[in-house]
Amino acid sequence: MAIEQQAADGFGGCCLSDSLFERYSWFYALCREHLFHDHTYDISHALWDGATPEDGTHVVELGCGPGFYACRFAEEFPQIRTTGVDLSHNLLTRARRRAARRNLANCTFYNADVHALPAAMEPVHDIVVSRLFLIVPNREDVLREIFRVLRPGGRCFIAEPVSAMRTQLPLSAMWLLAKITSFGRVPYIEPHKVKTMSAPEFEALLHTEPWESVKITRRGRYQFGVCTKPLTDQSSEARASAEITVA
Repeated sequence: MAIEQQAADGFGGCCLSDSLFERYSWFYALCREHLFHDHTYDISHALWDGATPEDGTHVVELGCGPGFYACRFAEEFPQIRTTGVDLSHNLLTRARRRAARRNLANCTFYNADVHALPAAMEPVHDIVVSRLFLIVPNREDVLREIFRVLRPGGRCFIAEPVSAMRTQLPLSAMWLLAKITSFGRVPYIEPHKVKTMSAPEFEALLHTEPWESVKITRRGRYQFGVCTKPLTDQSSEARASAEITVA
């Protein structure tokens, strides 16, 4: 069964009851299951070149919501361990139930802020990020945390939508639910609009950390980044010259 781990509540000074993802977790979980694209194949090939990951590999899904990828990879590769991180207690409850139904002893979940990841998760071999940068307050801080917790040589897979109109639908629906059911009493912390990134913005964000390599691809309604951390620390001069390949 999945192990429950918790960090301090809060996000930007607000309690979790002020979050749309907490109040309407059932709706977001429904979107994750039936509306959002499944990038399992892309992730597997990006992180492990389509092969089987080594025994003991630790994969972290940031902004895991109901634990879609954390459970998927824990089930597909029982020799690895996975960790899902999210701020919503209710979404993590759904994630833990998913893991329990599948008897996944190698799947763990943390309640934590992606801007300040818990040291207890380390070491981290690979990280999966899907749709997270749409609503986080400071993208650079999150990417800095990703770079920090990754072990040398580790990889991060990032998938971000490019269509603002389609991507906006789940958030707009939750805001509509809030207006109908909350009568304006709760000042939810989420923005009213998602912020998709243009191709140059996406490239610029990934280039803020001194990766050994960054491969960017664009396909359909998504753009993808696969970032590899150097085996050794890079100097500030090397940071400016980190390789970016656009395919």
